[in-house]
Amino acid sequence: MAEISETTPKTSRKKVLYVAASVALAALASWALQPWFHKSEDAVTVLVTVFSILAGFLAAVMAIVANDRVLRGRNWKQDTYYLRLIKNELLKYSVIFHIYLITLVLSFVVSLDDHWPTWSQFWLERGLLFSTTLGVLYSFQLPALISRKHIDAMEHQIRQRRAKETGESQD
Repeated sequence: MAEISETTPKTSRKKVLYVAASVALAALASWALQPWFHKSEDAVTVLVTVFSILAGFLAAVMAIVANDRVLRGRNWKQDTYYLRLIKNELLKYSVIFHIYLITLVLSFVVSLDDHWPTWSQFWLERGLLFSTTLGVLYSFQLPALISRKHIDAMEHQIRQRRAKETGESQD
């Protein structure tokens, strides 16, 4: 059982580096891919299709996470701890979901009319490609996040069964 702590967790250097690298890669990709995107007739359609599917999948995952792990502690302190874990997990999914929505909105704006001034069209397309790249990069994290959640839940069940069968304490 994880120890219950009232302190705020420290920010992981690995996570900060991942975010910084993701933003740098997204900026580079948006700059480099914009000319190709501008010439492609089907690029917006592909992006809308892919990110609509991803957004729907992620909404389902968020609903499962919110309902899947009902507070399972033995007292209110453990329930508070598990609630904090659920909130943190949903926050991660929420950020990714918002990136998907930004991508869809920018896809719509870019597809509206090609009579925009050239500079504004290029910057809108670059913004779209930036959010697309971030969305793809963060989507690669989803399988690990989902797997870890289910493995944690199974390990908890095993600990409970072992404690019940052997009469051991769960701590």
